[in-house]
Amino acid sequence: MSAVLADTIRSEWTKFRTIPANIPTMLTAVVLMVGAGALTSNGASENYLAAAPAVKAMFDPTYISMYGGFLFAQITVGALGVLMVTHEYATGLIRTSVTVVPRRGRLMAAKVATFGLLALLMGWVSGFGAYFLGQGVIGSAGAPAASLDQPGVLRAVIGMGLIWALVGLTGVALGGLLRATMSATTVLVAVNFIIPIISPRLLPDSVGAWVSTYWPIQAGLQITTTVQNPDRMLPWPGFAVMAAFTAVLLITAFARFRWRDT
Repeated sequence: MSAVLADTIRSEWTKFRTIPANIPTMLTAVVLMVGAGALTSNGASENYLAAAPAVKAMFDPTYISMYGGFLFAQITVGALGVLMVTHEYATGLIRTSVTVVPRRGRLMAAKVATFGLLALLMGWVSGFGAYFLGQGVIGSAGAPAASLDQPGVLRAVIGMGLIWALVGLTGVALGGLLRATMSATTVLVAVNFIIPIISPRLLPDSVGAWVSTYWPIQAGLQITTTVQNPDRMLPWPGFAVMAAFTAVLLITAFARFRWRDT
């Protein structure tokens, strides 16, 4: 990493942390994921005890402990990624930033690096927090809990941090493309939350099955599973689909930021 890029990243970190609501909001997302994950774990454990053998065979305590909280925390993470860009457009600070760092590619790269690393670290904190608390809840309810030395468990928990990073970077990309907080956040919520939930219920079965399998967030979340669903993608190929989707958005945002007026 060049010294100039490192300086720009430090500047972006300063911008982020000096907005009063940003750090508390990120910490709230962590608490939300861990707390909601514990509630989900409790409910799933109670259902497990009365479930049929086929259902018990698909019980994935690692995924259960993290997914329930992530479902809502992702909105906060993505919205903060959006604000990483749109806040400067809303306040007019973007003109100053471009004057100080005239190489726009470097400026956008610094935003991506800063928020991507922050989301990754917070994702690991929330992932391990939700996992450990969730396994305690699951075990105390009499359902089988997971341990980190079991196949796929450590990969799944680490993978949750990677998913947080991709969701955050999707927000950064949408912020760069749309430049308006409300519209970018709305698109983010639609892409990562609404479409995956409603499509299997409202669309024809074949379309709903495709969305459940190949839609970026659905495919990416397979990295957080330890029990393979034969109707879903494998963990790393699924993650690659989401990473490619995020990369395309970022490349497009880079191009727009580089060639369009501020």
